[in-house]
Amino acid sequence: MENYPGFTMITGADLAKKFKEELMNFENDGLWIKEGVEVVDLSGADPDFLVKTSDEKEYHGKTVIIASGRIPKMLGIPGEKELLGKGVAIIEFAKGSHALTKNGQATLQKVARSVTIINITDALRGDEILMKNVTSSSKVKILNNHEALEILGDQAVGGIKIKNKQTNEEQIISVSGVFIEIGWTPSTSFDKLTDKNDKGEIEVDNYGATSVPGIYACGDVNDQWGEQIVIAAGEGAKTGLRVAEHLSKVPHQQTSNIHEG
Repeated sequence: MENYPGFTMITGADLAKKFKEELMNFENDGLWIKEGVEVVDLSGADPDFLVKTSDEKEYHGKTVIIASGRIPKMLGIPGEKELLGKGVAIIEFAKGSHALTKNGQATLQKVARSVTIINITDALRGDEILMKNVTSSSKVKILNNHEALEILGDQAVGGIKIKNKQTNEEQIISVSGVFIEIGWTPSTSFDKLTDKNDKGEIEVDNYGATSVPGIYACGDVNDQWGEQIVIAAGEGAKTGLRVAEHLSKVPHQQTSNIHEG
């Protein structure tokens, strides 16, 4: 990452670690950090919301800030979930393997001996420089108008079944890894309260307020333009100030603010 202020170069994981280290300074001020759990349901109304988590615990809060970001879209084919982490990957991939990647927006030619791109449309589309690198690489094979049907393997990926959309011909390709890259979708499965646009993004105003008083959303989960960490951080700061203003008008109760992100 080269576009976050204060760092010439830093990985997303290292930046997140620094964020957490800074937050730990506020533990004595009532800030809780819950790791390894997910929010599974959000209910209630201003000023008493109820958040349920995957460890079967419940939290009440006067306000809720949703900063859950986006999650990768999945293919929804047999073998995908079963072999996730066993050759099926979303972001990372082992070096020195023959790999297959779905969609042409990212390639693995720098970390694999060969790459086969299965593209569901008639032509790859993307950044001009990236596309030139992909199409000119001797390690990359592009199969347009094809779709993935099933990922094969028991304890590890051994192949993938694909279909030619024009001829309906099916074939099996031997691969040791499948890298899925078909885009991202807002992580809002727990939220049935706020209004969303046709992309599933939470609709907010310029201050992060949603259609439900007391619920706010910032970062990639909302419908604001720009999907960069520096933008999300700015939105978080602005939304936090707005929430503080909102809370100053809410009668004091023994509840805790919940931040899912």
